Amino acid sequence: MEAKKAALEEAEKNQANQNPPAVPTGSDLSWPSSVDFGKLGKGTTSDLTRTFTITNRTSYDMVLSASSVSGYTISGASGTLAANSSTTVTVRLDSTSKTGRYNGTLTVNASFVNGTGGYYPFTIAIYAEVVEAGYSLTVSPTTKDFGKLAEGYEEKTAKDAAVTVTLENKGASSVQMNGVKGNDHFTVTAVANEYITLKSGEKTDYKIAPKHGLAVGSYTDTITFRTQEGATVSFKATVVVEKKLAPLTVEPAALNFGTVEEGYTAPSYQTVTVKNNTDRAIILTQPSSYSYEISTLSQTALAAGGSATFSIRPRTGLPASQYGGVVEITGGGEKASLNVQFSVSRPAGPSSFNDVAAGSTFAADIAYVSQKGLMGGVGNGNFNPQAPITRGQLVTILYRLEGQPAVSGLGFSDVAAGSYCEKAVKWAAATGITNGGTDGLFKPNASITREQMATFLYRYNQHKGYFAMKLADLSTFPDASSIASYAKDAMSWANGSGLINGTGEGRLNPSGGATRGQAAAILHRYCVSIGQ
Repeated sequence: MEAKKAALEEAEKNQANQNPPAVPTGSDLSWPSSVDFGKLGKGTTSDLTRTFTITNRTSYDMVLSASSVSGYTISGASGTLAANSSTTVTVRLDSTSKTGRYNGTLTVNASFVNGTGGYYPFTIAIYAEVVEAGYSLTVSPTTKDFGKLAEGYEEKTAKDAAVTVTLENKGASSVQMNGVKGNDHFTVTAVANEYITLKSGEKTDYKIAPKHGLAVGSYTDTITFRTQEGATVSFKATVVVEKKLAPLTVEPAALNFGTVEEGYTAPSYQTVTVKNNTDRAIILTQPSSYSYEISTLSQTALAAGGSATFSIRPRTGLPASQYGGVVEITGGGEKASLNVQFSVSRPAGPSSFNDVAAGSTFAADIAYVSQKGLMGGVGNGNFNPQAPITRGQLVTILYRLEGQPAVSGLGFSDVAAGSYCEKAVKWAAATGITNGGTDGLFKPNASITREQMATFLYRYNQHKGYFAMKLADLSTFPDASSIASYAKDAMSWANGSGLINGTGEGRLNPSGGATRGQAAAILHRYCVSIGQ
């Protein structure tokens, strides 16, 4: 009787398997969504296996087919799964020789025996992480360059520069933080708890900032975080404290163009950088100098932290002297100074005339203008310092000072072609140094007056583009009102520049004549004090 019953049940089962549904559905099976090995210590050989079950909930036999998973060996997930039964699947991690994450996906395809509609796929995620065995800490980032701080920086500035670093327990065991060492020039503050316990995979943060009040210098600390268990990790911090800058600075702060002989060629330009070290915008004023050529500033409006440049070199044609001094750069109520040095020596050569006694009033002046080639003798080794100087002679001297450039244009009818001053007068007329008299004549042989000499020099100075010095107040001279209207500014400039002073009687004597010796003195003062 029992045998008959069993045979009947087997017949019913076979009949059912002959007519299963086309494809299994998710409700026909049960399986886990994932398998997690957790964290395993590097090199461990135990606890490398996990198992799970797949159950066939239907009355029909199934066939399972499983994919391979990199880093794992899978068994029990392929083959026949009888109706209303389960299979045990074993997942083994192949190796723990290297740290890292070993994540994968196992895909299983299930189909009915004698089914006609294909298969039903399902997936199982597999997770494992191999970490350093024992105690292991990491820090991120590992280094920080805090850049530059200005001497005397405020505590808030140091705090604002703070960086947050994160420590993570990468080991398999828990650790307890136990302070830091090596932080001689930086503060280290735990965000949570200085003695926090970190389980495997847990993190904690610290803030690191330069200490307040560091002196000028460069500082590098290797900051070591420690645990009670002896695990450590290091962080490298660097900061530079610079000497506090003036609101406006120049770089370089000094230039030395060396020493040359009179008649030198133009030295090379040097570039100077002006920097605005304030926290506000400023407008620079174009720097100037009588002894140095200065290019236009690359820009005058400087934002906070901005910079501009200009080029500088000694002027050509400077007479023998020392030209050390300061070029000031100003703007926004601030000032920076560029120290400049340049020397011009006098070449060896004759410097005296028969009628100029050594140590006499104009001896040094006559020696200077003769060596410079501005004025020569009158013959027989004489200079004739007491003779009056003429209008033609003075424009010729200025023409020589200019380097005797080529000339063109019209001159004056009373200047003979081929005369010694023809080219000089044409040049002076072309440059606006002279306009001639109201009668249209130049009068080259007329003795020049003191106010005419001042006017020629003043206009020459303007022609060269030199910056005028402060004009003098001439009201203290009793004869100031006798200065011709065209010569008032010129006489004020010449007196303010120390070129033409009062006479022994305390008068300007604007219409008085000038001797060759006086002209040599005035020209000498002009070249040395104002230059080219």
